[in-house]
Amino acid sequence: MTSTTRALILQPDDSRQRVIDALSRSSIEFTQHSFIDIEPISVKPKTFNDYDGVIWISKNAVRFAAQSGFSFHPATSMFAVGPTTARLAANTFGTSTRCPTFKHDSESLLGLPELLDVDNQHWLIIKGEKGRDLLFDTLRARGAKVDSIDVYRRVKRVLNDDRQVTQWMNTVNLIVVTSAEQLGYFLSSLPREAGSWLSRCDWIVPSERLRDLIPFVAADTITVTGSATESKMIEAIIKHG
Repeated sequence: MTSTTRALILQPDDSRQRVIDALSRSSIEFTQHSFIDIEPISVKPKTFNDYDGVIWISKNAVRFAAQSGFSFHPATSMFAVGPTTARLAANTFGTSTRCPTFKHDSESLLGLPELLDVDNQHWLIIKGEKGRDLLFDTLRARGAKVDSIDVYRRVKRVLNDDRQVTQWMNTVNLIVVTSAEQLGYFLSSLPREAGSWLSRCDWIVPSERLRDLIPFVAADTITVTGSATESKMIEAIIKHG
């Protein structure tokens, strides 16, 4: 059966190939775009020996930390928000890295037993510039000393071709967004008359937090996957069919 879904997938460039491989085997028509470019922040190489735990916010955090020459004491406990980042951190730094099992967000990470009892511990969060403060603030409230290092920044990628937006508005009926930054830059690039199109589309997002940033559409048209991993997003797109 031929699908009537025409999906616009807003996600980082490094996720493109797996999505292409999966959806190309389906009847779903799709196009991909990223409104974000990633730039490294210059930081000096350093060996971190004094931390009880390290938290990786994203794959980019791992990549740019490695490029900057970061290293860690072998006994340091490592954690990540999601499984893809956890695997990359483990492979890059040779240390087992834990993440939440089902929902992959900061709230679920904070529910792990190791992050509940952190009084008098010293933690390091490695992230992008202007990331959320929830992990930092919560760990401090639980009695930990917390440091954070920004190793990259997100920069808006300007959409120079207005015809691209017109094409989306004429064809797309499913919008898939993987982050709040992608959503914000996407919406700011649209003309005012795009509002009616957005409200007619179905949406797929990874979290309730992101769903709440889309108040202009009916709640029953938004699917929350619980994770921004490629596999979860692909599964939701195919299920939508």
